[in-house]
Amino acid sequence: MKFENTQISGFEGSIRGMRNPLESWHKSDSFFGIVNLEYPQDNREDVVDLWVMQELARSHNQIEPYSKEWEELWEKYDLWLWDNSALQWDNDIAIVAALGPADLALAQKLVLAGPEHCKFLRQIFVSVDITAPIYW
Repeated sequence: MKFENTQISGFEGSIRGMRNPLESWHKSDSFFGIVNLEYPQDNREDVVDLWVMQELARSHNQIEPYSKEWEELWEKYDLWLWDNSALQWDNDIAIVAALGPADLALAQKLVLAGPEHCKFLRQIFVSVDITAPIYW
């Protein structure tokens, strides 16, 4: 089997809808948008800074900004964001959907809670061309 021309959309609305029941949109830490790959730091640094600050607040760690521990945590989120956020790119422009740690944790809880709680997944659309033998 061969999978080609994969396109994914609907992440932003899905994550916003996931937070509707408790009206907790202000807790969302995901980033969606268009990024110029020639200058990817512009948006990524702001997102990574936000995630590091949230991680420190959740863990109640008193880490000095820009200390070695802070830099390690920043590097962890920066690498994760770089590796896992581009949905589609064309030349120097990328469409980005980066699911933040708080949104990821909520999504995992809802999926584990069962089908009546993971309805937000229905809003994510995946399109792909599949080439397979006729007997498949």
